[in-house]
Amino acid sequence: MESNQINDYKILLDNFITLYKNIEELFSINLNDAFKKNNYSKMLENKLLKDTELILSQNNYDINKILLLKSLSDFTGNNNNIANLDNLFIKYILKYEELIKNNLIINIGDIEALEGHFIKNIEKKKIFKIKKEHEVKQLSDFIKKSQSISYSEILFEIGCGKSYLTDTLLSKDNSGLIYIGVDMKKNVIERAKQIYKKYKNVYLINSFIQFDNFDEFYQNNMKNILIENNKLNKNIFLFGLHSCGNLTSNTLKIFIKNNYFKSIAIIGCCLNLLNEYISPETKSSTEFKNFYNGLGYDKKGNFLDNSFIYELNNNENNIGYPLSKYIRDKYKNLFFGRDVRNAAMLNNIENAPFESIITKKNFYRSLLQKFLEDNLEEYGNIYGIGKIKFVENCTFSEYLKDFLIELGKNEKNEKISQKINELLKEIENKGNKFFEENKFLINRHYALSLIRIKFAKIIEYIVALDRIIFLIENGINNVKLIRIFNNHISPRNLLIYATKDKI
Repeated sequence: MESNQINDYKILLDNFITLYKNIEELFSINLNDAFKKNNYSKMLENKLLKDTELILSQNNYDINKILLLKSLSDFTGNNNNIANLDNLFIKYILKYEELIKNNLIINIGDIEALEGHFIKNIEKKKIFKIKKEHEVKQLSDFIKKSQSISYSEILFEIGCGKSYLTDTLLSKDNSGLIYIGVDMKKNVIERAKQIYKKYKNVYLINSFIQFDNFDEFYQNNMKNILIENNKLNKNIFLFGLHSCGNLTSNTLKIFIKNNYFKSIAIIGCCLNLLNEYISPETKSSTEFKNFYNGLGYDKKGNFLDNSFIYELNNNENNIGYPLSKYIRDKYKNLFFGRDVRNAAMLNNIENAPFESIITKKNFYRSLLQKFLEDNLEEYGNIYGIGKIKFVENCTFSEYLKDFLIELGKNEKNEKISQKINELLKEIENKGNKFFEENKFLINRHYALSLIRIKFAKIIEYIVALDRIIFLIENGINNVKLIRIFNNHISPRNLLIYATKDKI
């Protein structure tokens, strides 16, 4: 019989997946692709998109106001029309808020104290500093206050970077701990070594760690350090701050396999870099075939989404998502793809008011893809076309002209070059006409952006809950999912904390 704990997590996961499936059609649209023929029909009659446009229009297209809404009363005000319970935008936000307030997801500290901080006009040069200071403080405070620290003798950080946590973790109270940090970037490790060379109990190692090579890494690196410090077979606290892509999945597998790791605290990142397993049933489904065939290619002809694993090939260790048997068995036809997982990385700071330069730039980029589909089909389904020049007060015709000039410089196909030159001859009239015919779409584009921003974390919750359930399936019953950072400063704020002894 299953424990109540895993059952509760499965029910919560089911609810997130149901909510995701309700918005999946719009979430799977690449914003640059929004107005192309294969996507425009999806948007035209979509009720969620219509409801979102309504909400925006009744709030003067103030995206920041929408993003910070807390409850139904915030929507209503004096606008009784918005309070209509048929409004999907409201329904889904209320459901989302209900799910994240579930007692299975723990909030620690005053994580909302800086709410909206990044949404305001903050100097860009300060963003990284504020973000990093916030993350280091929150995670180090959590580790130091956790019960795990009292019976751990070694701290082991995977993907340590410049080892920002070292100073705070090896305070006077924890001076007897050994810290081992590993990172794949040699130059970063070398800089960290210079910073922490005064510490006799800090060991920094340059290595690329995966589940498959961890035993070798342990024998060649960690074991000697532990023997030297008389810490062999002692309890190790494993942790990682924003471990990218498959590294989080690999770290969880390493934790499960090796008994000397007694605790883990890890925050995942870069979900777009996960290797995603596609079951044989999914691979043969109409939905996946349509998705696969609809994806574009880069200029070299490479398929855009190389993150799918179609066959296990007797090596499950390559899989980053899904990890749990529960998802693989129950949701055989559920898949994301890199574009959807990339959307989970959205941050409110990246999105601006309706009248901003960013909104105009993003809208021009989507119109460009539609223009190419209509007028230069050879590039209509090609991505990675490089950085496109954008001037603050430029017209769409000027934007098009600059793009086509640069495109023509590198085009080796004589026939396509000729088409580009013909377009350039009439680009002002053609561009102006195209823009006038399509400028009304900016409202829809903005609404689509808002949907993806507001619900981006649904994907992150699904991936995090998959990992939680995976741990429990493998006998790690003491698990917690914790919102540890302020969402507006550090959107990847879901900490997985687990111990092999009772928490």
